[in-house]
Amino acid sequence: MPLLLLSALKYVLIALIWLFFLFAMRAVWRETRRQARTTVSTNLVAVPINEPTSNAIAVGTHKQKGSGKVLVLEGPYSGKTFTFETPALVGRDSGCSIVLSEDTFVSQRHAEIYLDRRHIIVADLGSRNGTFVNGDQIDAPMRVTKGDVIQLGKTALKVVAK
Repeated sequence: MPLLLLSALKYVLIALIWLFFLFAMRAVWRETRRQARTTVSTNLVAVPINEPTSNAIAVGTHKQKGSGKVLVLEGPYSGKTFTFETPALVGRDSGCSIVLSEDTFVSQRHAEIYLDRRHIIVADLGSRNGTFVNGDQIDAPMRVTKGDVIQLGKTALKVVAK
């Protein structure tokens, strides 16, 4: 009888361990799903139109049609050139103008590049890892010029032409 009791207790212990594991996985799954649903961009900053600071651009600018070209310096697409029409979305989503599907550190819709008064503007779209211009993280739309480097995830894009 003690052998039968020990076997039964062994299976009960295994079942309890599995239940604990399943509840832990369920909690992790719920938490990640909740964060994905409630992610809100907190890095939007309005810059007054009549008081420009550095390369920051006023929110509410007029997006114009145009084209541009960027060269990938680093990342999975290193050496590739992307030519695009503005406004252009950059991200992993297949609907983006510049698709970086192999860079897992890039959001589905990571950033937007557009023209405003003949200037190239890059804006982060609330991405998790941020957008950097020449090594500085941007929290508002920023003007970029030929030669500037835009960093999204592991991918570095050099502005080649407007």
